[in-house]
Amino acid sequence: MDLASLDPVLFTKKLHDAAPLRLTFRARTRAEADQWQKQLRAKLVELLGGFPTEHSALRPQTLETREFPSYVREKFVFESRPGVALLGYLLTPKTGAAPYPAVIAIPGHGRGVEDIVGIDEAGRERTVKVGYQYDYAVQVAEHGMAAVAIEPMAFGCRRDALTREKGASASACQPAAGSALLLGQTMIAWRSYDVMRTIDWIATRKELDAKRVGCMGISGGGTVTLFVSALEPRIRAAFASCSLNTFATAL
Repeated sequence: MDLASLDPVLFTKKLHDAAPLRLTFRARTRAEADQWQKQLRAKLVELLGGFPTEHSALRPQTLETREFPSYVREKFVFESRPGVALLGYLLTPKTGAAPYPAVIAIPGHGRGVEDIVGIDEAGRERTVKVGYQYDYAVQVAEHGMAAVAIEPMAFGCRRDALTREKGASASACQPAAGSALLLGQTMIAWRSYDVMRTIDWIATRKELDAKRVGCMGISGGGTVTLFVSALEPRIRAAFASCSLNTFATAL
């Protein structure tokens, strides 16, 4: 018999190669490009499992504010949806004038948002930028923009109790992402919706310019950046690092 017929990865590659790719970009004018974007967004929303049709109250709280030589760091929390809290840090530069353009910074796999705002494994302030993420939320503030660094669902403090017992860098993506699929939803949709709600929160802050919002991330954060920037027109610029690849090369 043909042993290749037993290989599920080869099966998925065959399905990939046979896919019709109906939404390939072929626009030649701005109007055609705008129409393609609308069609693509609608299909992406469908494939990801959809988003809530009504936004609940954010109920924001400031937990802590600390000053550093070049920026002020505020720790905050708000409700992304009823009963679901999102924690983040706002890093506002001391140079320039408000309202500042805001860059939503999403960490990659590791310890979570603390890995990009200058907090080390012991909860102390870092004096040098280390690790593969190099505190890029701090770098955003050092370049004169406001960084809104958020904790993605299943990262850092937003993990289940069993995963937290495994250590600071243990990933909780699998139990939650698997549950999402069983419910006809996806983790990438949940994380993208958190970014959309973060823009709603930015709009409540007088020192931030909600009309100048960017998004950046690396690894898992880069994946969220890629998807949410395609789905959310309020994001004006995006930088996705160490995440973009084709379906075939990911197998």
